[in-house]
Amino acid sequence: MSYPTRYPGAVWRPVRNYTAGGIVVPTRGLIVHVQQGNGSLFGWFDNAASQVSAHLWVSKTGAVEEYVLLTDRAWAQAAGNRFWISVECEGFTTEDYTPQQLGRLAEIYRWGMAEFGWPAQITDDPNGYGLGTHRMGGASWGGHACPGDLRAGRRTDILAAARGYPTSPPPSEEDDMQLSDEDVARISARLRADLFAEVLTAAGEKTPIRQGSAGMTLGSVYLKAGDLQSRVYALETEVARVGSYLSTDGALVAWTRAIGTDLAAVRADVARLTAGDGGAVDLTAVLARLDALSARLSSLTLTVAPGGTTL
Repeated sequence: MSYPTRYPGAVWRPVRNYTAGGIVVPTRGLIVHVQQGNGSLFGWFDNAASQVSAHLWVSKTGAVEEYVLLTDRAWAQAAGNRFWISVECEGFTTEDYTPQQLGRLAEIYRWGMAEFGWPAQITDDPNGYGLGTHRMGGASWGGHACPGDLRAGRRTDILAAARGYPTSPPPSEEDDMQLSDEDVARISARLRADLFAEVLTAAGEKTPIRQGSAGMTLGSVYLKAGDLQSRVYALETEVARVGSYLSTDGALVAWTRAIGTDLAAVRADVARLTAGDGGAVDLTAVLARLDALSARLSSLTLTVAPGGTTL
């Protein structure tokens, strides 16, 4: 049975540090390493003096490079090189994986489960099978603590994600398809239509503003703003009506002027009595005016209501 030599999601960058053949297939699983640095490892792995390499490298952005064919032996974990695929990960032991790295590692392992029969399990046994770490090999694997407790503990997340990923990995970044201007315009038009439909749906019912999609929220806000605007307008109308009664031409001012006229007439009659000018004064008429004023004042009411203001 033949097994794949290349991971389809990686950029192929062959290096000189490897052993042709020499790996037992199908391999036991995947061994994760930490780079203790940043940037591509191509130059270091292609340097004959370094005497190290790995099959794969995953950057913090999720980019993948392949340096050694998966049927050849990389120089990553000494005695473990004959049985395991190795992957170096950008960063340091004190740094967690980025979400992009976790996703890409999950995709690689999912692919290995389909192609090599790797079991969906974590292992810390150098003679076992599954998702392991460099440190599990002990002295025979170089006696390293790689990749550190933080990243070793993330294998549970990698494995869980691997079970939910499609078998085929996404294409490498070199194969990304660019959207045309026509594609962008069509997508934009569809989004605008969907948003407008949601606005109309939300604006068609009188319910409290609630969280939801952008369109539903905008529609609900639009509806409530309309209600508020109509209430403010009604209040302004009532205030203007009350103001008209209090203005110089209002009913209240006219009533007050009438009272003033009657009082002036009474004062004139009283002045004639006190002046001693001998003029005749009809006391019955004066008393009648006073009784009328008293009755008018005692019956005064001012009603202000949404329908109008009356005296």
